[in-house]
Amino acid sequence: MEARELRLGYGDRLVVDGLSLDLSGAGITAIIGPNGCGKSTLLRGLGRLLRPRGGQVVLDGADIARLPTREVARRMAVLPQAPQAPEGLTVSDLVARGRHPHQAWYRQWSTGDEKVVNAALAKTDMLEHAERPMDELSGGQRQRVWISMALAQDTGLLLLDEPTTYLDLAHQVEVLELVQRLHSDDGRTIVMVLHDLNLAARYAGRLVAMREGAVVTQGAPAEVLTEGMLEEVFGLPARVIEDPVTGAPLVIPLGSHATPRDSDQAAG
Repeated sequence: MEARELRLGYGDRLVVDGLSLDLSGAGITAIIGPNGCGKSTLLRGLGRLLRPRGGQVVLDGADIARLPTREVARRMAVLPQAPQAPEGLTVSDLVARGRHPHQAWYRQWSTGDEKVVNAALAKTDMLEHAERPMDELSGGQRQRVWISMALAQDTGLLLLDEPTTYLDLAHQVEVLELVQRLHSDDGRTIVMVLHDLNLAARYAGRLVAMREGAVVTQGAPAEVLTEGMLEEVFGLPARVIEDPVTGAPLVIPLGSHATPRDSDQAAG
């Protein structure tokens, strides 16, 4: 997937102007940046949920704006921010909707579809909850079901807009561990928007930092998460040290109450 001179906006407001980004072979990419910088707008443009005002999004060499919707859905699954399920819908019913792009008037539900749905639920550890209504589940469980639906589309590319929103820390880690397995076990390419910089550094192999609708820097977490970048992009005085568990960069905000001694301890 590649964005070429992409321009995106809402009404009279232009949010992304002339952005180019190559996501080919990126593994897991996390898009980071302050609120309002255009992260979710960019993901909506990449997922064809928002029509570009200029430029194009290229998927497997083709402009997705010129591809049939069903064809795009067979190549790419999109999970928007905080999706809502109709009241009373069961887990299996929701996940089954991921098979719609593979069906037609002459080919409706099949045993093959059922196998794909069950496999998606098993991969997210939700198979035993298949007949439960969605509104009975915890936040972490619901998010795993939505990811199951995306998996049921059987695509090699997943776009996830803030998949950890409204989840506590334990459930955030649970969801991101699942995302990591989807890449390591199945080879799926995943692009996600994340707010938590330390979780992004731990679970993504590539970071894209945005500010005011533009890409400021991109690359491996250790290359992107620098004290200078944090100051420039977030206006955040911070120290960056090595995560003692993973070796990834670990951001420690200094805040307005930090003293020189606090800073020295954080750096050490």
